[in-house]
Amino acid sequence: MTTSFNNGSLARSDAWFGLKMTSVAAIMMALLLLIPSALTLIYSLHNVPANGSSFGEFVGFRNYEIIFGSAVFWRSVWVTLWFSLGFVVLSTLIGFAMALLLNQQFFGRGLARALLIVPWATPWLVIGILWKWYADGSVGGLNALLVGLGVTSEYQNFLADPNSALIITIIAAVWRQASFAGILLLAGLQTLPSELYEAAELDGANWWHRLQNVTIPWLRPVLVTVTVLNIIYAFLQFDVIFAMTQGGPGDATQVLSILIYRQLFVVTQIGLGSALAVVLGVAALIGGLVTVKLLYRGEAAN
Repeated sequence: MTTSFNNGSLARSDAWFGLKMTSVAAIMMALLLLIPSALTLIYSLHNVPANGSSFGEFVGFRNYEIIFGSAVFWRSVWVTLWFSLGFVVLSTLIGFAMALLLNQQFFGRGLARALLIVPWATPWLVIGILWKWYADGSVGGLNALLVGLGVTSEYQNFLADPNSALIITIIAAVWRQASFAGILLLAGLQTLPSELYEAAELDGANWWHRLQNVTIPWLRPVLVTVTVLNIIYAFLQFDVIFAMTQGGPGDATQVLSILIYRQLFVVTQIGLGSALAVVLGVAALIGGLVTVKLLYRGEAAN
């Protein structure tokens, strides 16, 4: 009885200590996330005046009806999906390839690993500005490279062309995010026991079989994390696209985050902009949850 009583007291003491340690973080999370999210949801149900002095008239789901009936919204959805698909696939695959390469033994590996951090440590806005200059139609390094290689005979203004602007913004965002994916996946590879590779080699497994049956299953939790983060970054991406094209030319790169910005700060339709933000947040959440479900489905079946 005494032991049971002491164990119960210790459990309550540990729980109280944990609560005290996390209370400040919980309050900060509430202030920074829950309250703004709740206000956004409330704004989306009102016709908020441009000065934001009050909630304005309650209109229910009228703002959502306007959004889902708008061709501009569906065009932005289409652009967002294409951007997200290219961003997630390329960031994950390139990051995975870099992690595999940097996990090998070769001269200068330490320097290569250090350089991998540079794109990730660069702010998104700076990435957008750098790539805007790099893709410039007059003095851009991308044009100089293509002309030097003989791919094209004259400079092209890629960011002014609706057919190439979205591709260039995807490449710019991937350049930064792939390094982040590579860092996480490389950390996962560092924990993989060498005995697993040795056992696979003794069984006659080649490189592809080792990758398929040893490396990828071991990295599954990290791959899930990387993919989910890439999806969230893709849906919420703003800085790079705004710095490079501001959603143009026309609406060729107007992803949902750019459309939200224009509704909130250009035409000051706060209710519509808030409704768009709610839709985008829900879409990003669903995308992440579906990805986790799909990537873990095979493991659950086993």
